[in-house]
Amino acid sequence: MARRWTCCGGRANTPAMTAAIAALAADIRDATRVVWLTGAGLSVASGIPPYRRSSEAVWSRFILEWGTTKRFKADPLAWYRDFWLEAHDIDPTRALPNPGHHALTRIVTARPSDLLVTQNVDGLHGRSGLPAARLVEIHGRHGLYRCTDGGCVRFTDPIEGIDVDAIRAGVVPRCPVCDAVVRPLVLLFDERYDSHPFFRAHDAFSAFGQADVIVFVGTSFSVGVTEMALESGQRRRARLININVEPFSHAESWRWLTLKMRDVLGPAEETLPLLADALGV
Repeated sequence: MARRWTCCGGRANTPAMTAAIAALAADIRDATRVVWLTGAGLSVASGIPPYRRSSEAVWSRFILEWGTTKRFKADPLAWYRDFWLEAHDIDPTRALPNPGHHALTRIVTARPSDLLVTQNVDGLHGRSGLPAARLVEIHGRHGLYRCTDGGCVRFTDPIEGIDVDAIRAGVVPRCPVCDAVVRPLVLLFDERYDSHPFFRAHDAFSAFGQADVIVFVGTSFSVGVTEMALESGQRRRARLININVEPFSHAESWRWLTLKMRDVLGPAEETLPLLADALGV
């Protein structure tokens, strides 16, 4: 069962919050390796809507149906025009990191063995100053594109940006090297985590298996990478911590009924700076 600590939300000076942050900081200090896994909830304070929350969330916009390589290959122009541009009408490349991102950068860079794995494609961890070697963007990054020809150099060497106005005018973006169609460098729903080297899946899964503590930040526990992290943590008997506005739900799967998860409830943009301060970084 989960142990629940409530903090922040306008109660930053309460004894309960102070105890929650102090206990979490102690767990981190005692750990040889901490892996941080961040989700959409972390970027809400940066103006990016969470995928799996309210009825207005991006997730509700037919993403499961359209977000596949099958739909892309069937009609790349329609995929870009009717799905990709529509689903990303809020451009994450224009968002700014919030205090939660900056706090995580302070924490992770101060601990040489830690790794941050993010489900988010908004690029905000990198823009907060987190070194690329300490960051795994396991779902890819919005604003980067790749050639669809696996033999082309631009399959692995990302293309930055495309002409959105040209797409709206009916022109499919093409590779500057071989003229094949290019696509966003993001993980689609019918792809494996090891489908592209940019995702660094091996690094992420290896780190989960070596972690003493796994901290989940702002994730809904609804995708494959969180399931793999939970499985690895449970096998290794790592300490599992959920920093979120909602508690971890053991009802999601029978496998997690005996999982020991600590909830630290509060907005990540408030909780994480307090944690960084408690750690002295």
